[in-house]
Amino acid sequence: MAALSDAGIGTPARSPALSIVLTGRNDDHGVDFRTRFFRTLRFNAEQLAAQGIAHEFVFVEWAPPPERPRLVDLVFDAVPGLEPGRCAWYVVDGRYHQALSLNPRLAYHEFIAKNVGIRRARGRFVLTSNCDVFLGRAVLDVFASGRLEPRLVYRAQRYDLKENVGEEGVAWADLEDPQNLARPPRALTLPFMAGATGDFLLVDRESLHQVRGFNEIYRAARFGIDRNFLVKAISSGLSIVDIGGPVYHVDHTGSYHLTADEYAGREHEAPWGNRGWHSRGVSYVNPPTWGLQHAPTQRVAPGQWHLDFSWDAVPPMVDLKGVVLPASRVGRPSPGRYTATRAPARSR
Repeated sequence: MAALSDAGIGTPARSPALSIVLTGRNDDHGVDFRTRFFRTLRFNAEQLAAQGIAHEFVFVEWAPPPERPRLVDLVFDAVPGLEPGRCAWYVVDGRYHQALSLNPRLAYHEFIAKNVGIRRARGRFVLTSNCDVFLGRAVLDVFASGRLEPRLVYRAQRYDLKENVGEEGVAWADLEDPQNLARPPRALTLPFMAGATGDFLLVDRESLHQVRGFNEIYRAARFGIDRNFLVKAISSGLSIVDIGGPVYHVDHTGSYHLTADEYAGREHEAPWGNRGWHSRGVSYVNPPTWGLQHAPTQRVAPGQWHLDFSWDAVPPMVDLKGVVLPASRVGRPSPGRYTATRAPARSR
């Protein structure tokens, strides 16, 4: 088991036990994104420091709007207690979004952005989460106690809270009051422990690099890419377990739960892509250069880098050999909507 405390591991900035990978940009996603992000970051940073958990925040600012201030230039004023030595900030040139996209309506390549952070994270364990997710008390206790093991994918239930919770400041009483739930939480069930997967995926760094991060082959949607990672993890010999406590997310305008039905029957228009693709039934093989490995990187300030654009860092538009279809078994149809059939014999 691996302890995540500061004791005995040297300077946290040099050898963090835990990397927390987040991604976003100053684009008002969900209305007032900055306020939600800074409030969540402040709470999580305070709780991690209070428990002496050696950590770093790895933030990827994907294709930031050129006319707006960058989050990296605002965050330390907005969150005064945030330690610069515990942060690594990567700003990704906006041209990568267009070069990588296989869907012109897809507004954000969330999981490629997370791959950029995973690729560059230094922690022994890497948590990918979102900018509006509060870490729960039980999750922090597991971090502090050292009850983490390699070759496991740790999942946590997400509790969705009513939209006004935390507006006047966040306290444990607000997060843990059942009266503040917007809906009953969805249980995590075997084998995949899926459900709000993108809000909490914790894996040791070595295993994440073995799997090569999230799917970069299918780039027409971001919905389901997180669950598709679980398929890849199981096929790679990893096990999926419940970490034993929830994380918390405050509902907001524009969240998937509140807007999904708007695109019923016209899923191809959704900004997250068609949710009907086969995320549960196919695996993938990312190239060795996943996570924009070859992107020219400039250090612009201590703990801050800019990923300049280069076509050398862009994977092929189509890479069919990177998609692994589920095998059919005798007497059983293959998973997914379609079953494998034998091609008809050609007449001579």
